Amino acid sequence: MKTHPLARFVVRKRTFFSLVIPIVLIIFAKPSLTGLLVGFGLVLIGQAIRIWAAGDISKNKQLAVAGPYAYVRNPLYVGSLFLAAGYCVMSGLWWSWIITAVFYYVFYIGTIVSEEEHLENILGEAYIKYKAVVPRLFPRLSPHHRSNGGSFLWSQVWHNREQRSLTALVIVTVLFWVKWALR
Repeated sequence: MKTHPLARFVVRKRTFFSLVIPIVLIIFAKPSLTGLLVGFGLVLIGQAIRIWAAGDISKNKQLAVAGPYAYVRNPLYVGSLFLAAGYCVMSGLWWSWIITAVFYYVFYIGTIVSEEEHLENILGEAYIKYKAVVPRLFPRLSPHHRSNGGSFLWSQVWHNREQRSLTALVIVTVLFWVKWALR
């Protein structure tokens, strides 16, 4: 099936827009110390999930079923949701939740559907069976076990360029703290 041009745009531009949203939030932020601390906790959880997921996946080569992929099909996006929630809390802006929810719905749901089609095409029946037992975004309480699961590798985290997400986290967090200090 041929992907719609709008869907291709959404998939390609999600990273760009996921950086624009925190910048807008920083510009208008009304941070509090409590918001910064709670938000930072959410951001750390999100980044930890993303690192765990990045260390357990060889994209387009093998079906990831170990680590966080035993609980949820899209742990990288679950981690991104925690990052976004942390930034919303740090911003102290009620409307940040609305903008972020719309952004994630438009950009990430489209991306997830597109990726699922792609994975079905390259991984076939194995992915279809995995998809039937592991939820898309809300993790299982117990892992789905498979004997041929992979293992976490720091080199894979680097290969999957997760250092970019970590760098963005540091910059955005520092800017929120600077905004608070200068108020």
